[in-house]
Amino acid sequence: MMKSAERKYLFGILGLGLVLRVLLLNSRSIQYDDAFSVLLSGRSLGEIVAGTAADTMPPLYYFLLHFWMFVGNQLWWLRLLSVLLNMGTILFLFSLVNDLLGERSALWAAFLLAISPIQIYHAQDLRMYALLAFCQMAYLWFFGRLWLAHRESKMIAWWNWAGLAVSGALAMYCHNLAGFIIIAPNIFLLIKRRWKLLLRLCIAQTC
Repeated sequence: MMKSAERKYLFGILGLGLVLRVLLLNSRSIQYDDAFSVLLSGRSLGEIVAGTAADTMPPLYYFLLHFWMFVGNQLWWLRLLSVLLNMGTILFLFSLVNDLLGERSALWAAFLLAISPIQIYHAQDLRMYALLAFCQMAYLWFFGRLWLAHRESKMIAWWNWAGLAVSGALAMYCHNLAGFIIIAPNIFLLIKRRWKLLLRLCIAQTC
């Protein structure tokens, strides 16, 4: 359970991150990639699948933006989707570091991510990068929980395996290069020589 002081710090970090991401949200001009995302997401789901062949990227972000556009198509609203996903990434990072290293380290990690210029930039993108980071951080968080339970010889809850499998699959449907993060836990377990957990991880990754 978080202490009240740490909870206030976390809320402050999240508030700062949100302000930095919505600040000047409409000031950036539409670039080619942004325009492509809006154009493709405005079409039917079947046309989105066909259109991703030209983009060379999987269709998950376009699907999400497609339904997001049902509410509105103003520029600030379209970019708000990436902002919210990026805020979720901060929360997952905080939870991961908190589980592994404690609250103080977690607060610093969340703060650094909240003020990261490249994170702020991609949080205002009309591309799949914020969604990719969200899915990958969720994947690492679930693996962190699996690792801690295994290390402490505790029973691993089934929903951790399900969460890892789902978040990993969603990451692969975000970006073609998502696999580099997906296999990072495998390399870690190889180094640690935790063969049983590695086998179970490989099974979960193929589901």
